[in-house]
Amino acid sequence: MGSLKVLRPDGQPHTFERRHSRILAVLLLSPNQVVNRDYLIDAVWDETPPATAGRQLQNCISHLRQQLPGAGGWKHVIAAEPAGYRIHLDTGELDAQVFEAAVAAAQHHQAAGHLADAATRLREALALWQGPALAGMTGRTIEAASARLNEHRLTALENCLELELQQGRCAPNVPELVELVTAHPLRERMVGLLMRALHGTGRKSEALQAYDRLRRHLADELGLDPGSQLQELHTSLLRHEPASVAIGQTAFRQLPVPAKHFVGRDSALGELDRLAAEAGGETVTITVIHGTGGIGKTALGIRWAHRAAAQFPDGQLFVNLRGFHPTREPMPAAEAIRGFLDAFAIAAEQIPVSLEAQANLYRTLLAGRRMLIVLDNARDADQVRPLLPGGSGCMVIITSRNELTGLVAMEGAHPLTLGLLSEQEAHHLLSSHLGRARLDAEPGAVADLITRCAQLPLALAIIAARAAAHPTFPLATFSAELADTQRRLDAVDGGDHITGVRPIFSWSYQRLSTPAAHLFRLLGLHRGPDVTVPAAANLAAIPSSLARQLLSDLARAHLVTEHKLGRYTFHDLLSAYAIEQAQTFDGEAERRGAVRRLLTYDLYAAAAADALVAPHRRRTPLPDHAPPSDLPCFGDHAEALAWLEVERGNLVAAVRQAWEGEEFEIGWRLANLLWGLFHLEKHWGDWIGTHQIGLDCARACGNRKAEFTMLSSLGTAYRELGRLDDARGFHEQALQVSRDDGDRHSEAQALNGIGAVLGAAQLTEQARRYLEWSLEIRREIGDRWGEAITICNLGEQDLDDGLLDQAREHFLEALRIRQEIGDRWGEAITLNCLGQACHQAGQHSEAVRHLHAALTIHRQTRDFALEALDLRYLGMSYRQLGERKSSQACLNEAAAIYARLGMPEAEQVRALLADDSELIN
Repeated sequence: MGSLKVLRPDGQPHTFERRHSRILAVLLLSPNQVVNRDYLIDAVWDETPPATAGRQLQNCISHLRQQLPGAGGWKHVIAAEPAGYRIHLDTGELDAQVFEAAVAAAQHHQAAGHLADAATRLREALALWQGPALAGMTGRTIEAASARLNEHRLTALENCLELELQQGRCAPNVPELVELVTAHPLRERMVGLLMRALHGTGRKSEALQAYDRLRRHLADELGLDPGSQLQELHTSLLRHEPASVAIGQTAFRQLPVPAKHFVGRDSALGELDRLAAEAGGETVTITVIHGTGGIGKTALGIRWAHRAAAQFPDGQLFVNLRGFHPTREPMPAAEAIRGFLDAFAIAAEQIPVSLEAQANLYRTLLAGRRMLIVLDNARDADQVRPLLPGGSGCMVIITSRNELTGLVAMEGAHPLTLGLLSEQEAHHLLSSHLGRARLDAEPGAVADLITRCAQLPLALAIIAARAAAHPTFPLATFSAELADTQRRLDAVDGGDHITGVRPIFSWSYQRLSTPAAHLFRLLGLHRGPDVTVPAAANLAAIPSSLARQLLSDLARAHLVTEHKLGRYTFHDLLSAYAIEQAQTFDGEAERRGAVRRLLTYDLYAAAAADALVAPHRRRTPLPDHAPPSDLPCFGDHAEALAWLEVERGNLVAAVRQAWEGEEFEIGWRLANLLWGLFHLEKHWGDWIGTHQIGLDCARACGNRKAEFTMLSSLGTAYRELGRLDDARGFHEQALQVSRDDGDRHSEAQALNGIGAVLGAAQLTEQARRYLEWSLEIRREIGDRWGEAITICNLGEQDLDDGLLDQAREHFLEALRIRQEIGDRWGEAITLNCLGQACHQAGQHSEAVRHLHAALTIHRQTRDFALEALDLRYLGMSYRQLGERKSSQACLNEAAAIYARLGMPEAEQVRALLADDSELIN
């Protein structure tokens, strides 16, 4: 409030370079709030930022961080946030905050009838001002903020003078009012205060002269007459009546009819209620309801406006700003203001020419009124700003497909993101159209409709309207239409260029830049649940920096949603629209190339993760060409496994897309690279599904080694699931492939797999025979890793046969080999087997030692199934040692892990716990 100053401990101001001052000012204008990075860049360089603006901004922030702690002992931090920066301030450290708090306190005093206290607080607030806000600073953003702050000061000053006049302080205020009117000759409220002060001191003729001067100024400069309130004051002075302003008000009721089938949105309605209650008429409350097309923004705004109309006794204004319209351009702010001025019955000849003058007149008319203004379908912040009230008492509801972050940052607007309906809300919407009986008759079709309409209100309403028009049609008919991806958007066509889902999406799409529109189309080719910046960059063959910017543009337009930091998604109907546009504007070769780039990125990224998740596996070389850009880097096993888990949905979808797009080599390779994830996390459906597709891919491209790999992995999956016949069938197919190709290494692996299945089926003699054949080959070819596996499997057969000493010898031999070759995964398995052997031999303390060693490694490698096995046998050994508490803790944890992994062993462990409980009882 004055020039920007940061005071040192000695009271002297700290100086900043111009760009640093602008950045600091913009951050201070939104204390403790995130200021968007792009907004800061625009504030520093206006509309012509250099190519290096982002890096320069970082440098400026770094410089400010270094300066500020020495500029008065500040403990604040300019924190980097995902979207920008935030400056942390405590209460009382920023003069603007102190001013606003004092003004709010004055309003509370006034509401309680304590006029003197209210005036005193306002004078204290006004004393904080040392000159025009942000004096000496330039730039579009700074100047807009300065104008807003200066308007707040003048409004507070007018309120203060009003209160003082009401207490009879007329003469002392005349000099101040004369000076103010001279500085602001067209400010009608100020002139009115001067007239009342002059009249109160017996200077009626001067009061009338003040009115006459204003009348001439308005006529000469704006072609207007004074407003009705000032005219009434003038008339009262001529009639020798008390110099008060009788405010004649007309209530305006411009709200459209609310939607008949509005359902749900309780949280959003409650948030609007809360914002209105917190403001209490003491400030201008601005709320931006934003979301994708067809989400119900207008319906929500109108519904709440009708519900809250009684809180705004002076009326409700409404305008459709046509920010997104199929045939018409966005409404200019001047046209919107003109419509509002017409509502106030301002004669055409009295409406000024310039937009600024019109906005000032509009704000003057709103002053002192308690009104609700609904600005529907806004394009951007610039379209909205001239329509915002200047004083307190009004509330503004803005709906837009864009986030309007500028209004949030500078005008303090409250963002309210509107998402898709919940399943329950979607069901209620269909029920309101079709009746509960019709929905109850086809619950499956209803669930499909809700899913295939993506829980989008507009799509559900169109489907419901079509179903209502054909009451004899089964709902499954409409669900089948939506299931056809080629006809999905036709099924939710409203029959005109306004109400269908396709045109609704097109309005947002047509506003995109060419690069953003291109990326949006290509995103429709991505089959996974979401996309990251690096994946999008490879899909579109653009740098990651550009991909990040374009994804942000799409998110602001609500054509994608950043549902997690750096992860973007859109619902099925938007995906269908994107695919339509890609098929229209992008050739088949371009589309295939984009998909191939994305699949290649997935392949290389998965390979980097798998190398850490399953380092013991034999690696299959990747295709011999340059790797994609922006591949992830992993610090350790845990990071790699976490990435695979997060990306699982995308990678599983990529395997299927590779098959459908005839990228067979990528398909089987990618499935193979997911083995480590599936083995550790036991995602049975994904494991079997991807590897079955991988098997099809391997056979389609005639790769026998790949075919063997897929068969072998499927056999392992089915064995761990307990489906032993299926498991043996896949391993026997793998054995045949290996023998046909003369591949001794693969033959040994297949024999070992069959032996493990036979052992699980308690066919120990047959199992031992296959395992010994496998061991013979593995020793012959020098496969030390495979040799240890088979020796360990033989030890397990010894355990089943009660040959405990022989089992122990096998396990110790396998442990020695695995420690020699650095196979930590295999080492942990062998330690578990040793623990089991000791347990069966009654050596329970020794068993606990081996099992704890195995548990430590399995927790490090996040092998949950084997962790549960360690815990299971620890629980059993602790029981034998009489340590019931430790036993139950281990068994409970094992049961929980097995249950989470969907493994049948969960019931077996629960049975152990039940037996233990009976023993205790």
